Amino acid sequence: MQYWFNLLIRSQGGRLYWGVFWAFFSAVSAVALLALSGWFITATALTGVAITAGVFVRFDMYLPGSGIRFFALSRTVGRYVERIYNHDTILRLISTFRLRLFKGLSSLPLSDLRSTSDSEWLGKLTADLDSLDSILIRYTIPPIVVTLLILTLTLFLSFIWLELALYLGGFLLLCIAVVIGLTISQTKTLAESSSLLLSDLRANIIEHLQGAFVLQSHGLMERHETQILQRLDAFHNVEKLLNSTLANIQLLLDFILGLVLIVLVIVGLYSVESGGISGPTAVMLAMLFIGVSEILQSLPSQFSTWGKTSFSANRLKTLVKQPNTESDFAKLDIEAISVTVSQHPKIPISQKKDLVFSIENKQINLIYGRSGAGKSTLANLLVGTEEQKTQSAEQATKQQATIIVNANTNLCEISSSDWHSRLGYLDQSNSILAGTLGYNLALGLPNVSEDAVWQALKLVELQEWANNLPQGLNTWLGETGGKVSGGQARRICLCRLILRNPQLVVLDEPFNGMDETMAARIWHNISPWLTSKMVVLLTHERPLFLGDQLENEESAKSIGSEVCLDALEK
Repeated sequence: MQYWFNLLIRSQGGRLYWGVFWAFFSAVSAVALLALSGWFITATALTGVAITAGVFVRFDMYLPGSGIRFFALSRTVGRYVERIYNHDTILRLISTFRLRLFKGLSSLPLSDLRSTSDSEWLGKLTADLDSLDSILIRYTIPPIVVTLLILTLTLFLSFIWLELALYLGGFLLLCIAVVIGLTISQTKTLAESSSLLLSDLRANIIEHLQGAFVLQSHGLMERHETQILQRLDAFHNVEKLLNSTLANIQLLLDFILGLVLIVLVIVGLYSVESGGISGPTAVMLAMLFIGVSEILQSLPSQFSTWGKTSFSANRLKTLVKQPNTESDFAKLDIEAISVTVSQHPKIPISQKKDLVFSIENKQINLIYGRSGAGKSTLANLLVGTEEQKTQSAEQATKQQATIIVNANTNLCEISSSDWHSRLGYLDQSNSILAGTLGYNLALGLPNVSEDAVWQALKLVELQEWANNLPQGLNTWLGETGGKVSGGQARRICLCRLILRNPQLVVLDEPFNGMDETMAARIWHNISPWLTSKMVVLLTHERPLFLGDQLENEESAKSIGSEVCLDALEK
């Protein structure tokens, strides 16, 4: 959790001081209001008794009355400002945490990201991230405010009764340390277990709902529900034990504070009898202690979530704490890529003979083969979404693919952010997000111009279609918007890739959903753009739209290596 504490101090340090000030201001006002009210009521009562007995007493009721009004108003204003200010700080802090988290995620290999289930990502990016706000509102501000309040109380009491101030202040400070330490030590393990069970339970319920049709068709619905209910019972048992432990700690603290209050009242009465202090002052001391105790009693519930926050913080830390170093590759261009594949379970041809080929810059490198031959696997290896090493139950981890960039750098040694910044990958799926057409095209490109968008649409023959949309580039697409055909969706994805203008272009069946005539036209349109790129084209068979390019002697020079994944089977 230290990583997130440090990030809190670095990003919101200045606001933290003001947040503590306003919280301390409202707490002091509340305690002072209680103490002064107790003193005023007691002093007024004693004055009334004295007057009734015929004793002349001089009593100024206006000054303490003004003090009570001031503290009542300052408590209200202070609490309002503190809530508004610290709430804004929390939102800023969560924004900082999210930026750091997603920055870390962007640098992780896609293979690592895809190895985590959707349900686990849901827990990490929602519940775990939300729990980090406890670092500020539970573990930072409250203990600082209580400590400052006790020091202020000790300083104030020292002017009235020095020995009592030192003993009481020392006891309360010791009480803070013991309560926080005891709460964390007794609840951390239970809270972590609760968070782990809740995370697993969330994943099981999501999987159950997603697979409900299959479970029902195989008659396994009741069995799977029973397993979920058993995990739910285990979670409830841990939560019950956690709440019971917290209640015992709270009871112990209340008992100790109540005992100290009784001692303080007895000592105060004895001092009044001996003439050390007045009766109203004794009541004020008791009220001061009650006010501080009320704030102190909130610490166990505040720190009972330490284990849950620690569990979330540790899970998220692995996603963000990446080495912040710039690799030498970030300054270089991709000149050539050498690929060696051996005994890969998803590429049948490599199980008979090592598959070795190279990809040259400013050339179109063709890889073709039937369905299941391993084209998409090769593309994923180049992109980095497929591990070069695999592990099975029959064999230990084995290097089954080697990707060498620029003759001396293994792809595994290049950071994902550096590699993906040079790469444009059009896979076989058409991803149309719920958003406008412009949003779908310029996703992740903050500085792209509208002219560039229209030029890219023209290359994929979507300019006229986009012009005829009700709101042009602002027309909403996706599940809640306008529908597009498979061919249109494919061309939108291709247009998105063109706007990224990558150095390495990987096209996996780029013209799915389009007839041969349209495919040839679009290929002719984008060919000038591809001449300066390193292109990897993956198709089921040798594409017809390359025929004209091969007949032209000048254009034929742009055709690089050809790899047929069916060669050994024919």
